[in-house]
Amino acid sequence: MYIGPYRFDVELRELIHIGSEKTSAFKLSNIEFLVLDQLLACRGKVVSTESMCDTFLPEIVTHHDIATAVQNIKRFLGAEHASWIEIIAKQGYLLHINAKDRPILNRALHSVSLKNYLLCLILGIFLIIFLAMNLTTTSDIRLSVPGKVKITGSESILVPIYASDEDRDNYHSRVKEFAQKLAKCDKQKWQRIYVAPSSNGDVLQFVMNNIADDGKACRNLKVTNVNDDWNFMDLAWLKEAGVCE
Repeated sequence: MYIGPYRFDVELRELIHIGSEKTSAFKLSNIEFLVLDQLLACRGKVVSTESMCDTFLPEIVTHHDIATAVQNIKRFLGAEHASWIEIIAKQGYLLHINAKDRPILNRALHSVSLKNYLLCLILGIFLIIFLAMNLTTTSDIRLSVPGKVKITGSESILVPIYASDEDRDNYHSRVKEFAQKLAKCDKQKWQRIYVAPSSNGDVLQFVMNNIADDGKACRNLKVTNVNDDWNFMDLAWLKEAGVCE
């Protein structure tokens, strides 16, 4: 989730500023993490100091501890954005609604990690099995792959994967539009790009790899907060996400 140009990374427990050329990160303490997590969960609503303290039980946390955590977070946000977290006298704290979520890159895995290699290998095997079986699975599971989409001006292929024929009907036109956006890249980084939209349209998952390196290099992306809108995937986003150059 985002607070303006700041990304709240739940796994790393960091607040990361991505709006500058040099990314900076603020490692959150346990109190700072839980305070920010509650403010984001209740964006636009006042969160009482008492409710924040209750989340630490049986550990005792004072009002002063909460106030210090909020001040530390506001200090990292800087003068321009600190006002997005407002102190409501005798009530608590409020994260303003104008610090909205935006579609975000939730995870990006690179080839240097054994974990990443195994993930890509498993996903690749999974895809090959379904393609080899003409996408015939058990009576309870069906995937629909309508065919590869050639990315104009390159040797790269876009492969959509849908949970059902209904999802294919709903999203295949957008997949084709996405392929047109990929064609605008100066250089394609991946020979195969698999894209799988969730049925509710709020999540997009990508797996990208190159055939020439036997699958040793791949990238896995998960994008949340899509809200059924793919317009955020412009050329700048594609480069930032490492899809193309």
